[in-house]
Amino acid sequence: MSNHNAPTIEVERYGAGVMNMETVKGLAGVIAGETAISNVEGDAGRLTYRGYDIGGLVELPYEAVMWLLIFGDLPAEAERQLLCAFLDDEARLGAADRRTLMSIEPDRHPMLMLQAMMALLDLGSPSFPGLTDEGARGLAVVAKIPTLIASFHRFRNGQPLPEVTTGIGYLENFLMMLNGQAPAADVDILRVAQILQMEHSFNASTFTARVVASTLAPVESVLSAAAGALYGKLHGGADQAALADARRVGSPEAAESFVADLLAGKGLLMGMGHREYRTVDPRARLLKPMAEARSRGAESENDYLTLAALEAAFNRQMASKGRSVRANVEFYKGAVFETIGIPDDCFTALFTMARSVGWLAHFIESRLDNRIMRPKALYTGQPLREIPPGHADRQAVAPGASGSS
Repeated sequence: MSNHNAPTIEVERYGAGVMNMETVKGLAGVIAGETAISNVEGDAGRLTYRGYDIGGLVELPYEAVMWLLIFGDLPAEAERQLLCAFLDDEARLGAADRRTLMSIEPDRHPMLMLQAMMALLDLGSPSFPGLTDEGARGLAVVAKIPTLIASFHRFRNGQPLPEVTTGIGYLENFLMMLNGQAPAADVDILRVAQILQMEHSFNASTFTARVVASTLAPVESVLSAAAGALYGKLHGGADQAALADARRVGSPEAAESFVADLLAGKGLLMGMGHREYRTVDPRARLLKPMAEARSRGAESENDYLTLAALEAAFNRQMASKGRSVRANVEFYKGAVFETIGIPDDCFTALFTMARSVGWLAHFIESRLDNRIMRPKALYTGQPLREIPPGHADRQAVAPGASGSS
């Protein structure tokens, strides 16, 4: 909703003239560019990748959806196999990368490790049909992210770094490196969850990627900067925070009073609500039943039941205020991931693993018609003023000078 009392600023658009636009906090609803990669239809509660509804895409092989986002259409089987072979070849960390990884303090959050390592990787000169040299380097970063996550987790637990297993698939290899096993049911759950969070138009981290890409920074810098944006609790970090909230509440019975106290203090329930969706987040619609089914009878069942109770209490109490706020993809993701052995502080790192494909697609798209991002700001500081007497009379003295003539 626009605020007609807000100040206006002049905004240059594509160098084609000047228009007046109201300042918009957080750029909500502002069209900052064009993309053919994904479409978020908030009012309809629909998300599509390259025109395909997400509900159908979760039935496809993971690498097929990767190809779709990067190249624009679904691959032939030979093309998918070509991508699988590249991901296998580039998944290994070189000796220098392994040394760098093990120089990081083991108590650092995996997202800080990823942001650093993505920018520092020794990528060599990979090539891939249909991609520029930089596009292929970006795809090599995507190939190494699972190895970085699994290697850091093992390193901080005093275990030897894992070996890459080729020929089994991108997600299967990740679970093998992380947990030493990749049961088909776990792989299937991971595949659905990762496809759901692979791309989401101009979200904060993707917009960060496009801003950095617009400066003609190298692709490693683009992906690293995007990971930094994703780490925030108002973005990707909500997955770990939502599960932490559920565990702090402790039981479904305590949810109602917790939410009441939270709202009374104007607090936030992480994973609830989404700026784009005016109905149920279609990704949450798919993830919630997965979390319920997987947690039934398992150690994680109380976590799921508490999350469900928190969502219900939040919905009721917000409805009493005339508002409808639903769970987003982050809310139940932790409840899904914990059932397949993903450590809590790696939830957002797995988000990075998936969303890096979308970031790379946006990097490639932005290079087709690049223009550096340079918005205007409405200055609200002091008007032009003179330096006060006494200050202007003082002469600057160079460091080391005596001050005498």
